[in-house]
Amino acid sequence: MPANRFMPDEWENRLGEIDLEILHQAAICKIHLFDPGAVERVLANDAGICGAEHGTAFRTLRGLLYLHYTELLHISEVLSPEIAQVIANRVREHLRHRSGEQPGV
Repeated sequence: MPANRFMPDEWENRLGEIDLEILHQAAICKIHLFDPGAVERVLANDAGICGAEHGTAFRTLRGLLYLHYTELLHISEVLSPEIAQVIANRVREHLRHRSGEQPGV
């Protein structure tokens, strides 16, 4: 089996599914992920960022953020860091549009 079993659009879809679930879990926790420092606080296991107490959703969100990062690393290894960045940017913009968040808000 070839090392690159997915095409770039398949990687984008895969990453998009992970990120859609990230948005879902963040909504449950009432976390505005696009706020400066929000993702860092979740990764640092700071549950104080939650606007609602949902321990399971917070742990799931944190795990999904790590999964997102792992997938980007894998894409970088299989395709290239540049393509991984393009895919990540496209997914991020798509999710911003779906979530109604605006850059810098």
